[in-house]
Amino acid sequence: MTAHGDREHALWSASSTARNWHCPGALTLSQFAPADKESIHAARGTCAHQVSEKCLRTGKDASDFLGEIEKTKEFSIEVDEEITASAQMYVDYCRSLYDCEKGKRAKYWIEERFSLADLGPPFDAGGTGDFVCYDTDNRTLEVVDLKHGMGVVEVIGNVQLRTYALGALLAHQDLDVDTVTATVVQPRAQHKDGRIRSETFHVADLIAWTADLLKAMGRSKKAMDAFEAAKSNSVLMDEWSDAWLKPGKCTFCPAEATCPALRKQALAVAATYFEPETGEAKIGNLPTEMSPEKLAETLDMLDMLENWIKAVRAFAHTSAENGTEIPGYILVEKIGNRKWKDDESALAVSLLSPEVGLSEDEIYDRKLRSVAQLEKVLGAKRKGLIEHLWERPITGTNLVSQAKTTRPATKSKVENYFET
Repeated sequence: MTAHGDREHALWSASSTARNWHCPGALTLSQFAPADKESIHAARGTCAHQVSEKCLRTGKDASDFLGEIEKTKEFSIEVDEEITASAQMYVDYCRSLYDCEKGKRAKYWIEERFSLADLGPPFDAGGTGDFVCYDTDNRTLEVVDLKHGMGVVEVIGNVQLRTYALGALLAHQDLDVDTVTATVVQPRAQHKDGRIRSETFHVADLIAWTADLLKAMGRSKKAMDAFEAAKSNSVLMDEWSDAWLKPGKCTFCPAEATCPALRKQALAVAATYFEPETGEAKIGNLPTEMSPEKLAETLDMLDMLENWIKAVRAFAHTSAENGTEIPGYILVEKIGNRKWKDDESALAVSLLSPEVGLSEDEIYDRKLRSVAQLEKVLGAKRKGLIEHLWERPITGTNLVSQAKTTRPATKSKVENYFET
């Protein structure tokens, strides 16, 4: 079984549909971007997918893998409570679709590759459905997508999920299907409609939407052809950038750090807040200079600037690791905290305890197991016995853009301590 993170992607992958749809030139620039360096957040998402897949293939629960190590492209992730909770919510939903004990007759496929080749796209297009299920009684085909991240995904009108739905339909043309459902499971992202949300289409409507998808692909193909004609001329490249690049959905774009349109936009923001000659900040903190409205405007621009800066730093780091010499910068080793070399070293300390004058309690920490660890010991049928003994505490607040969350606003400190 190929690891989740090692599976190949089509040039136009389902996961990149929203970005390519919004920015026709993104697909072209992505081909020249260096190999994507996996972040710890992406690795944890991959880990959640790999645990979920093992559960669906073996019949085990996610807690059975608690404490085990999952390998991703660049990390070794220990399966913790957050990952098991995320995986289990997704697994439980998938199992509910084909639970024969509840009278549901269904066929299902796990991590199924699909291709859009039958549509005649201008380049290789396809993806992988996390979980696909066909309900024989209702003639419904459903594709379920696990999102482990905290960024809220809207289901209605989501072109990535519609591409998964279309891919599932094309992969199973032999089935008698009336409707197709695209479902997202987001265990860590609160939404007014719940953490599991769906959009359902009649087959005819989904096929009609295919025309819009092919038009978006056509725009990307035109951008690709125009790039070939402009790439050797700086003036034509500026015109190409203005015509085909549209910042706005840059997160996870492989070309984010090298995108000329994003660089232009970021530098324009920087020029607003810094003196061009001295580099001194022009941001003031007087009440007249930083009203709530001005503060909101500043936060919006800083978000974009911070994301671009992080992308450039990551690009520079990857380039240096690949052998590119960057004037004035060098690679140095990151030094971690001290730890025992291996299990034998820890055992040696234990065996030496009489000689070093330490008791067993002084060498080992003993603490109550976590909720997930005890649930693993109790098993699925008995874990409800401790359900009333744990909670999810509120640990503080985050300031987030209303456009990026559907969570309700909480009270400020003033509202908590003073009545209106």
